[in-house]
Amino acid sequence: MASRRSPISGVLLLVGAYSSSSLAVDCLIQRGYAGMEGISSHTSDSLWQFDDPAFRNNAIANLYLSGVARCTLTETLSVKAQASGEYAIQARQPGALEDQRRQGLGILNEATASWAVSDSGYIDAGKVRKTSGYLFSVAPLDLLRNISGNMRSVRVFGLGERGRNFYDEGAYGISSSWYRNEGTFTLAAFPRLKRNHQRQEAASEWDAILRTNSTDRYYASYTATGLKAFNPTFSLLAGDRKTVALGTSGNLTDMLILSVEGSISHGQTWRHLDMASARAMRQLANVQEPYKVRANGAQADIGVGLRYTTGDQSEYGAEYYGQSQGYSRSEWQDNVDTIRFVNGGYGQSLPPLPPSFMADIRNGYQQYSRMMAAETDNVGRGGDLLGKHYLTLYTRTNKEQVGSIDWSVSGMVNLVDGSNVLNLHLSTPLKNNIEAYTGVAASFGSKESEFGTFGEKGNIYAGMRINW
Repeated sequence: MASRRSPISGVLLLVGAYSSSSLAVDCLIQRGYAGMEGISSHTSDSLWQFDDPAFRNNAIANLYLSGVARCTLTETLSVKAQASGEYAIQARQPGALEDQRRQGLGILNEATASWAVSDSGYIDAGKVRKTSGYLFSVAPLDLLRNISGNMRSVRVFGLGERGRNFYDEGAYGISSSWYRNEGTFTLAAFPRLKRNHQRQEAASEWDAILRTNSTDRYYASYTATGLKAFNPTFSLLAGDRKTVALGTSGNLTDMLILSVEGSISHGQTWRHLDMASARAMRQLANVQEPYKVRANGAQADIGVGLRYTTGDQSEYGAEYYGQSQGYSRSEWQDNVDTIRFVNGGYGQSLPPLPPSFMADIRNGYQQYSRMMAAETDNVGRGGDLLGKHYLTLYTRTNKEQVGSIDWSVSGMVNLVDGSNVLNLHLSTPLKNNIEAYTGVAASFGSKESEFGTFGEKGNIYAGMRINW
């Protein structure tokens, strides 16, 4: 039987070919970090009901590591890779919608071969990671973000608001960038390598290809340069999703920065609970695909932010984000009613039945419940929100001096239902390369609100990290 090669094997073979030649190969680990943190997780009652609790209070030890390496093969050809990993141990058996008691996670964030075609042109091939946008919370310009594969109940808190970077993955494909006097041009293609038949499962159960290359995406972007105050970016995404985005950022004064981003898409960009299917489920009908992406009509989103910086490296910011495809009040109530129904509410619609029949019915509705939990969780893993209007406030410092404490505080509120998430992160360098930190990440809201759907949650954490 032929052995299977990983997607990075081509890059490694390329490195090996050059290493065995007379050409000198210069490799180094550019940067990285490793850390250990303790987490105390707390949760309240939620809408989700299983034979075992959906979520449990727990104590967790989390070990993590990330590193970036680069090899220069010739003056015009180089290879760069980043990989991250973590291993979590929980003191108690996690809940029915959480992870295993002992679980590890490995991520190949990127692995690219880069060719300098000219002094101003570059081509990258492999697992390419591209991010765009100027906003702190949700960036409509960021058209190429992928589904996050983080564990369901554990994540790395040590990076504060930059924690998503640990889990960010590129997609397999090719990208080219050209830097000209009039601006920067970017073209990229990320083909579908595998069909996703697991969309009703949590993305933490998907393999990496499903998270990054289960759709066709073709991307073009232009960022103007040389304008006095604001340099706009125009982006176009084609393939399975069709989106046009425009954004800009610039100084209103020496210390006040305005950022504006918006996009228009043909159809929805994330899977929604179909309201007709939801009503059918509550009428005891068997519905195979209650979540869908409607491809008709136009959907728009917009983000506006103001950021104020001071001379002592402190920042204060406020942002608004809105999207037309978010659930309306009536749609959200339908969603909540359906969650309640599949989590025990169906019993009120059934006549008295023998216990064996009821056990089979309960198992069937628990499968519906797990599916709804996974679909809801996957929207957040894609960097999306479920509602229509949000306000984010944040402040942070970035002194990075031994003996001083850097802090960041951020909060996002759903302006329709009032639920919110809050993050507080404190860190201090003990030496030039060792950092200690502590903080709190929590969500607040009723069981019927967006950020309280899985119950109000709080994580108190503390740890140490070494950087290089």
